[in-house]
Amino acid sequence: GLDIRCLQRDRQGEPIDPVMVVADGTVAFINTKPGLSNYGRYVIVEHRWDGVPVYTLYAHLREVADGIAVGQAVRKGQRIATMGRSTNTREGISADRAHVHFEINFLLNPNFRIWYPHRDPKAPPFGNFNGKNLMGLNAADFFRAYAANPKLNFLAYLSQQPVAFTVLVRADKLPWSQLHPELIVGGKLAPFYELGVTSWGMPVSMWPRASADRRVPGIRSVNEALLNADTCRHLVTQAGKGWRFTTAGEEWLEIMTFTP
Repeated sequence: GLDIRCLQRDRQGEPIDPVMVVADGTVAFINTKPGLSNYGRYVIVEHRWDGVPVYTLYAHLREVADGIAVGQAVRKGQRIATMGRSTNTREGISADRAHVHFEINFLLNPNFRIWYPHRDPKAPPFGNFNGKNLMGLNAADFFRAYAANPKLNFLAYLSQQPVAFTVLVRADKLPWSQLHPELIVGGKLAPFYELGVTSWGMPVSMWPRASADRRVPGIRSVNEALLNADTCRHLVTQAGKGWRFTTAGEEWLEIMTFTP
């Protein structure tokens, strides 16, 4: 994510900076109850960039703009909220740290809304827009690349992200392949896919495979240098001469492969 600090405050020291959508899209989700999420109040907007379904998230809002509703079309630069410091964390966010938290995200599984209530019956009613089902790119890196090349193709940018490990999965157990057929290398349908994943868990490529040469689903290859360079959560770890999923990795795989 990318945190953008406020510049303007009212007499009480609270932020009054407007939050504007970064590109044309449709409002996909709004949470107006900050106590339900450490995102606080947040808005998610759905876009299609160069054929890729993508979601931008705007969090810790002071308020959502009047008239902004799920299903509403919004235009680039349109005000959708006011920057703030809402959250449900015990320590809270102090007035001097008020900001908007921005993410460029992808839904991991459209069936998450069915899977998660069984895992956590007390979870807030966010459907597919729970943070566990949102996987993002480094927003700052993307904006730097876009600033250097305003004609940057988003699909090309996504598919060029470095692959840290690959996972062999059955096509009928991978809803991601229906969500993102544009990421299938060569566009060929197959009974299995080798899923190329960044070190933090973002799937960026799918290679068709006619058959499985090992346990499915399972880790097929690993780029140790990339994994060792990442300081975020680790999804895979070395086990003897091979590799296995960590606890976080097992949950990630369960989300990726869940079908009702």
